[in-house]
Amino acid sequence: MIGTIERIKNNVLLKCSTLNDEKVANDLVNIIDTRIYRFSEEMVSMVTDINLEEEYLRNEITVLIKNLIIKKIKRKVFIDSLALQVTNDTFIEEYVNGKITMNKLKKDYVFELNRNKTSNQLNMTEDLNLTEIFNDVNKYIEKNIISRVKENLTLTNSISKLIIDFKIELEKDLQKMIDNLNNEYLNILINELKDVLKEKEVSKKEENIERVENMAEEKNIEVTSEKSTNFDKYDDMTLFNKVTLCLNTEEEKLSREESKIEEEKKQIEERLNATNKNIEANIERENRLSQKKLELSNREIEINSKQSEAEVIFLNIKPLIKGLANISETGLDGGNENE
Repeated sequence: MIGTIERIKNNVLLKCSTLNDEKVANDLVNIIDTRIYRFSEEMVSMVTDINLEEEYLRNEITVLIKNLIIKKIKRKVFIDSLALQVTNDTFIEEYVNGKITMNKLKKDYVFELNRNKTSNQLNMTEDLNLTEIFNDVNKYIEKNIISRVKENLTLTNSISKLIIDFKIELEKDLQKMIDNLNNEYLNILINELKDVLKEKEVSKKEENIERVENMAEEKNIEVTSEKSTNFDKYDDMTLFNKVTLCLNTEEEKLSREESKIEEEKKQIEERLNATNKNIEANIERENRLSQKKLELSNREIEINSKQSEAEVIFLNIKPLIKGLANISETGLDGGNENE
C-alpha cells in the first residue's frame, strides 16, 4: 500500500510540474500578448491626432511589463507548489486508505488547496496585483502621449481609464488562469488515482482467479482416477494465457517488493545523511570548544603574566613608598633633634 501511495504521489507531482511549465510558456504568454495588443489598438484609435504607430507602442509596452509579469507568475507558481504538494499528498493518502470518497475529494480539493496557499508555508507571498508593474506604463503614457494631448481633458481622462481597464482585465485573466490550473491539478489527481488503483484492482482479480483455478485443479486431481497431468487438461492457448497471467502476477509482486526495498533504502540513506550531519555538527562544536579552551588558556597565561609583573613592580616601589613616608614625617616635625 505504501508503494502504491508513493507511486501516485510521484506521478501527480511530475504531471503538475509539467503542467505549470506548459501554462507559463504558452497560456501566460498568450494572455499578456493579447491584452497588450488590444490596449495598443484602442490607444492608437483613440489618439488619431498624433503620429503613433500601433506596432511601436505594442513593442514599448511589451518591454515595460511582459518579463516582469512572467517572473511574477513564475514566483507565485513556485510558492504555491509546496501547498499543492501538501494538498495532493493529503488527499492521496486519505483516499487510498479509504478515509474519504471520490465525491468528497472532488468537493473539497480546490478549497483545501487555496487554504494551504494562504498558510504561507515558505514564509513568502506573491499575489496577482500588477499596480507596481503598471507604474512604468503610467509614466510612459504620461510622458509620450498624454503630454501631447493634455489640452483635451476628455481625451486625457479616456486614456487614463484605458490604462486602468488594461490592468484590471489583465489581472482578471491571470486569476482565471490560476483558477483553471487548480481545476487541472484536481483532474490530474483524479485520473492518476483511478489509473493506479484500477491496475491494482485488476492485479487483485488476477490473483483471485489464479487462486480459484489452483483450488479447482487440486480438487480435480483428488477426484479423478485418470492418470493425466494438469497440462493435459488445457489447450495451448489456455496454457499460454495461464502462464502469462502467472508471470504478470509474479512481476507485480516483484515490483511491490522492489518498491518496498527502494523505500527502505531511501529511509536508510536519509537516516545516514542525518547521522553524518549530526557527526559533522558535533565535530564542528568540539572544534569550537577546543578553540575556546585554547583562547581561555592563553588568556589565563596572559593574566598570570600581568599579575606577576604587577607584583614585581609593587615590590620595587614598596621601599620607595616607605622612604617617601619617612621624608614626609621628617618634614612635618621640622627636622631632627640635632638640627
